[in-house]
Amino acid sequence: MTGAAVAAARRWLTPLAYIAWPAAQIPARSWVSAAALGQLCTGIAYLLYYRIMGRIGAPRTANVTYLIPLFGVLWAWLLLGELSSIRVAIAGPLILGGVALSQRQ
Repeated sequence: MTGAAVAAARRWLTPLAYIAWPAAQIPARSWVSAAALGQLCTGIAYLLYYRIMGRIGAPRTANVTYLIPLFGVLWAWLLLGELSSIRVAIAGPLILGGVALSQRQ
């Protein structure tokens, strides 16, 4: 899984680095922060995802991906103070309802 992600990033992002590389030098702290974000946060998310998959199976685990946008909006609202819209207020319960219906046996 990691090899595929690295290969895809190298293939698709390398040309963009040549085109859009900033003129100023990127601070080392930014590189460390990006690496920590990728390794820690994404790594922990993968561990949790595969643990859920082992417990409840792949078909039911796939429904977890439907919750990602909902939690993204929720964290943006709680932590960053971003405003929401009526569409999000309607879509949130619909997403939760759809996931709940799909989890019934």
